[in-house]
Amino acid sequence: MDLQGRKVKIKTINGIQYAYDVKTVWDKEKKKYGKKSTYLGKVANLETMEIIPKREKFQTPKMILNFGDSYSIANTLDNSVFSDCFKQLLPKETDTLMSLICYKLLKSSSMQYAQTWSEGNYISQLYKSADLSSQRISDFLKKLGKEAVWRTFFKSYIEKIIGEKSGVIVDSTGLPNEINFPLSAWGSHGGVTERETRLLMVVERTTGQPLYFSYKAGNIVDVSTLSNTIAELAQIGVNTSFALVDAGYFSKDNIKELFAGKISFLTRLPSGRTLYKNLVNEHSGTLETAKNWVIYGNRSLYIKCVKVDLFGYTGYAYLACDIKRKGDEINNFLIAAKEDNLTDDEIDENLKFKGKFAIVSSEKLPVDEILPLYYTRQSAENLFGVSKSFLDILPLRTHSIETFRGYLMLNFMSLIAYIEIKKLLGDKFTVEGALLEMTNLMCSVFQNEVIVCEPTKNMKAVAELLGYTVPKKLGV
Repeated sequence: MDLQGRKVKIKTINGIQYAYDVKTVWDKEKKKYGKKSTYLGKVANLETMEIIPKREKFQTPKMILNFGDSYSIANTLDNSVFSDCFKQLLPKETDTLMSLICYKLLKSSSMQYAQTWSEGNYISQLYKSADLSSQRISDFLKKLGKEAVWRTFFKSYIEKIIGEKSGVIVDSTGLPNEINFPLSAWGSHGGVTERETRLLMVVERTTGQPLYFSYKAGNIVDVSTLSNTIAELAQIGVNTSFALVDAGYFSKDNIKELFAGKISFLTRLPSGRTLYKNLVNEHSGTLETAKNWVIYGNRSLYIKCVKVDLFGYTGYAYLACDIKRKGDEINNFLIAAKEDNLTDDEIDENLKFKGKFAIVSSEKLPVDEILPLYYTRQSAENLFGVSKSFLDILPLRTHSIETFRGYLMLNFMSLIAYIEIKKLLGDKFTVEGALLEMTNLMCSVFQNEVIVCEPTKNMKAVAELLGYTVPKKLGV
């Protein structure tokens, strides 16, 4: 009997019909042709030749892998508005890039262990072309660190998230290291001197989305980098209309350039500036009155707006006194003053400054909006915190500028992925907690498919927040 071009033989055993595929084969030993039969299954209907296929032998899984953590990250990025920015950056290296982003988000280990990690994770099935050997990672980071690659990425990325005019937060932090290359230098910040590279971060003020980053040698002070940063932003499509910057960027040149460029700004006034001391001496006597009282969170403060001269331009200073901070500082100071045998005049002079700080702006703003606006700069500090702790940017282990640039770019892209996951989770889970929860979701890899274990209630909740349903099985 012929079945779809095959010769099928039907055998009846105990009233049950069985189908066999019959082929003519050459027998090398007997040196003649013979017949070879392969069992196909039971015949359900002889007229239609419907055959119930034979049961396959029991299969054991080839491997059991961590599934939920990397699948959650990959799924989030696939559905993100930034997906093309990531996947079209280095098309031939996409699997390596995506694997390393997952690794950065999930592990705090050196990237020399990425290959070992991937072997126990579904990422090895998801991005099969990834090459995570130490030498290949180093080569990949050099490619990622090329200037042309940076320009391509930031052009496509910025177009996704920015409008015609943007308010930005600019801040910087030190990356201590002992790498012997031009970007490592002795720098002093916050009273601490160490060998470092400066990492500068630009954040969109309203959304808290990281926009851009750059790096400087550790001995380049913050005041000399702001104008260059704004110029760089313009080149990648960010037309800055408002800049919220740290006190380290307060300088004559920076302030004058901001005014000249018609860029509104807000920054803390360093306490060592003559302007700060004059503000305290002139206005501390009239600061602490009921009309200047404001509440910010659980803090009570007095804030007074004063018109000031900012290097030839009209600006506004907001002299503030934090009531609780003032009490604590006065208490600590008086205890120390007694031990230091300070005179009454010295004590009185110092007491005027306790609990006080000043913020300066190019525009006159409602007093009760100053602190909420100023403290949005914490979003930049928070991103530094994520980079240094969660994403393990320190210690720096690279030994060439090209690899260093690629490493910073990888960290920045991982930071974007982190922010995307954080937004989707809202206040239901932390990123750390959600990924740890999903790490326990395993899968079994068979010859032709992947079977995913049954998720717990929390796993289902995380998956739902991230916009997907845990699959029961997937193809290999």
